[in-house]
Amino acid sequence: MFVCNIKKNFSGFALNVNIETKRGVTALMGASGSGKSMTLRCIAGISKPDSGRIELNGRVLFDSEKKINLPPQKRNTGFLFQDYALFPNMTVLQNIMTGIKNKTNREKQAAEFAETFHIHSHLNKYPHQLSGGEKQRSAIARILAGSPDILMLDEPFAALDSHLRWELETELSTLFKSFPNPVLYVSHNRDEVYRLSDNIAVMNCGKNEPIAEKKALFKNPASVQAARLTGCKNIAKATAKGTQISVPDWGIELDIAQSDVQYVGIRANYIVPASAANKADIAAAFPFEIVNEIEDTFTNILMVRKQGTKLPPIRWEMPKKDRAALRNLPQELAFLREHILFLK
Repeated sequence: MFVCNIKKNFSGFALNVNIETKRGVTALMGASGSGKSMTLRCIAGISKPDSGRIELNGRVLFDSEKKINLPPQKRNTGFLFQDYALFPNMTVLQNIMTGIKNKTNREKQAAEFAETFHIHSHLNKYPHQLSGGEKQRSAIARILAGSPDILMLDEPFAALDSHLRWELETELSTLFKSFPNPVLYVSHNRDEVYRLSDNIAVMNCGKNEPIAEKKALFKNPASVQAARLTGCKNIAKATAKGTQISVPDWGIELDIAQSDVQYVGIRANYIVPASAANKADIAAAFPFEIVNEIEDTFTNILMVRKQGTKLPPIRWEMPKKDRAALRNLPQELAFLREHILFLK
């Protein structure tokens, strides 16, 4: 069990984190500057919180009231930095050996970890002689050699090209499934987070939203920030109006009764031609015009708005195979009730 309830104030920024998790991968997802990396640094003991408590598997790592603040080397946390933090004056073998606590046959143990992470042929190389992927594998081997009670990764693919990202992501996925302790994974890449994590804590301005199971979060995000991070491109202010919801920026009234609403959202791939929908399922239908069309790798992106207005455009995405249907444009587009997001 891992519990982290901490606060730390900076000039113009306040970190206020409440995380509780068990075995499995919990992603901290948020924009740059939201406090993700600082949270990991506080857990690892590199930065000291102003107040709070950090507990890991029954051991107290930090407690401001009891004046407990274990140094990093006594916390037994495994932290993969963005730059991997290998010792530049040591070979791969020597770097891995620094993580091994049992001094008996350290070299043999290090060689076995190198074999596991496919870097056995680089044992005598120095970090500057390694590729980005080789550096990452070396750093992970060094971390796991210490049998950490928690594994923390800070944007592990930030410096890698797309092909190498996928290769290493596959390896990490296998590692995470076999790792017996909690994993904290920092990223702002929603697809990467969805593939690798079990649960997600959305972070914004130093605070985290309650941890949610990933599928539940993507299906029904509670906040504007969570909706944006999970890929929702269409978000607008909304006001309850009797049995309807008024969305001025889109020029529509949603046929939904909702007493407490601040924003609504709809994912771009969930917008449909009104003629293709069951009338009883439609929350709003409106005549539209195309403002711009963008051809993406696998989809066509249409920027549309209510016909005859100068309102902000709405993003509508469709697979390329459906491009031919645009020759006979539907008279109206529809938002279905089941796909409307209510956000705060």
